[in-house]
Amino acid sequence: MSGFDSLLQRYLSIPSNSEAENTLRLLIRMGLMVTGADEGSLLVLDDTSGDLLFAMTIGDETSEAALRGQRVPLGQGITGLAAATLEVQIGAPTYKDVRQSVRQDGAASGPTAVMAAPMMIGERLVGVITAISFARDKHFTTQDGKLFGGFAAIAGVLVDQGRRLARLDETTDPTDPADLARGQIATSIARIAQVRPDALAEIATQLASIERLVAGGA
Repeated sequence: MSGFDSLLQRYLSIPSNSEAENTLRLLIRMGLMVTGADEGSLLVLDDTSGDLLFAMTIGDETSEAALRGQRVPLGQGITGLAAATLEVQIGAPTYKDVRQSVRQDGAASGPTAVMAAPMMIGERLVGVITAISFARDKHFTTQDGKLFGGFAAIAGVLVDQGRRLARLDETTDPTDPADLARGQIATSIARIAQVRPDALAEIATQLASIERLVAGGA
């Protein structure tokens, strides 16, 4: 396993080719479908450097190899801004140092619209998921942002549960109601992702609504 291949394991405790990785890929793919995006990525946070690293990309088959391991500083571009503010960000790409692959569909080498949502465990940032479009007239809407933020929330729950399982014998209290609740949520989402992936969009919408209610947002 190469250094790049182990990014999910190293930063999120998610083994390659595992059910957790497959579920995250499915989440991103569904997020792209419901928002009309062409490609999406999961970037992990390197706490040591403060950078985001591309760890997973869904879309054109050459993009993942081209992007994997590239870094985006916090605060730079739409993706870095989402990480710095802990809020969904939408706009035209402004960070030009990420090298794009040559797409097989002949589209422009650079994205024309970008959307990024922070992936959180509690109040702590662990990564960002992105959706991009290469279509000339594509613009992501506020509703797209709410939906995509819901998918990011689901991803955070799954990553949290994966980390807890990885250290189950050391830190997780099986009698702790909070730990039990997190486990039940993650298990339910993983089961739905396998049986009814089309329902993930509705789950994302509901999670976004619950988050705004609990956080006291509008």
